[in-house]
Amino acid sequence: MKLRYLFFVLICCGISKISFSQQDPNSSVWFMSRGLLNPAAVATEVEDISFFTNFRYSYFTIDAAPMRTNGFVAEFKVPDKSDRDNNFGIGINAYNDQVGDSKYTTNSISIPVSYTLELDFRNKLSIGVSPGFFQQSFDPQNQTWENMWNGNSFDPSITNNENFRNSYSTLDFGTGVFYELNIRNKSKYYAGLSFKHLTAQKIDFSFSGNKLYPLMTIHAGADIITKKRNMRISPQLIYYKSGPNNSFVIGTTAETLIDEGSRITTLRKSKSIQYGFFYRVNDAIVSTIGFNISGFKAGLAFDATVSNFNESNKSIGAVEVYLKYAFMKKSSKGSKKKKKT
Repeated sequence: MKLRYLFFVLICCGISKISFSQQDPNSSVWFMSRGLLNPAAVATEVEDISFFTNFRYSYFTIDAAPMRTNGFVAEFKVPDKSDRDNNFGIGINAYNDQVGDSKYTTNSISIPVSYTLELDFRNKLSIGVSPGFFQQSFDPQNQTWENMWNGNSFDPSITNNENFRNSYSTLDFGTGVFYELNIRNKSKYYAGLSFKHLTAQKIDFSFSGNKLYPLMTIHAGADIITKKRNMRISPQLIYYKSGPNNSFVIGTTAETLIDEGSRITTLRKSKSIQYGFFYRVNDAIVSTIGFNISGFKAGLAFDATVSNFNESNKSIGAVEVYLKYAFMKKSSKGSKKKKKT
């Protein structure tokens, strides 16, 4: 027996190279929040507190219910009061994902915890774990089954006689490692490795459910200060592997400073714009644009399908918007400034 539009969902997930059973979120602006990818990378940026949220809408040009993803990440840096610039990181990582007429939904919430060790003035190494909660469900009322076919149409009054439940929940666990290199000209290079679903929980809709594949993520990037004082570039790459499925994305963003702002007062805020292009291999070209006003960031990403699936979705893969706010506590600014002098 097969759910209506099951093949549609499988095609969509196959093109994005992410397994249907896994249904992990697929973001085109993953580089905006390291905690979205790797528990070890939580609170590794210069700010002490940050909040990130995104909304992604995919496959809405196809005659079936589209895929929708909402995500939220909060990160908090906690100094360990050592002589070095070591710190703990704690966060909240949550997402809600829904696809298809069956309203196949995934809800996940985790509490990533990390520790960052300053190896020397240039090198930092972080490790992290991420215990969490994982839940999936679907709505059987919108489904049609083979035994509901009366010869002319599907009759919803006919009982499907299927033995399954429409939701399940389980614990989840992930871990990771993250490395950062700082150059004298303030450029940064970083890379990380993380694993999710290490508990290999069962997709428990029925007695014959399979187990979730562990999800491996490799990500790397840089923030490079150019000779032009008002510009920096940030090349990025990410690779996912989940069982037989994989995805590889590579590209870069550039940030142009429009107004440096006031260093003494807060009357004039610093302002910049960020724009970039990425290629998701055998799937899509992604373009992004956003702005930054003194720690507040907002932007938009658009996925243009370049695979054979573009004939069905008119090359419109997904639209994604994001918001981020990050800031440093006054005590942190003072202590870091004092340490550098």
